[in-house]
Amino acid sequence: MKKIVWIVVVAAIALAAFILTKRPADEEGILGGNQETVSPTPTPSAKISKKAAPKTGGEIAGQSMPYSQLVAEYATRRIQFDERCQSIPGSPTFKNGTSVMFDNRSGDARYIRVGETTYLFGGYDYKILTLSSEALPKTLSMDCGAAINVGQILLQK
Repeated sequence: MKKIVWIVVVAAIALAAFILTKRPADEEGILGGNQETVSPTPTPSAKISKKAAPKTGGEIAGQSMPYSQLVAEYATRRIQFDERCQSIPGSPTFKNGTSVMFDNRSGDARYIRVGETTYLFGGYDYKILTLSSEALPKTLSMDCGAAINVGQILLQK
């Protein structure tokens, strides 16, 4: 009887691992840092216009830059998501049109939503997003994985 219970437990774990690894990747193949523009509108949906996106985590707009240099450059414009999917800082304020570094500090891939747009981040991945809105002030909520409303971004003039 004990052997059957262990077989069922192992099979359930294997099935769960298989399902988690088969999540659909987004169309852009986001394993390196990307640079995009998020343009929230007064309606519930957000418009996104794609800027030139680098193919690796160490490039921005065709310019090679190490991660440590990016961290220094975006020191006051960086939002990290820790192992528990919590945003640090939790409620930042930025001027309209500011480029912000979103940084997944977990080794796990995860979906992160900013406003109405969801992005797939690989383990230890980052993205540079330009946040802008025609209607100001604008509040963008952030979700990370199953954690809902882990932070809010306030955009101002």
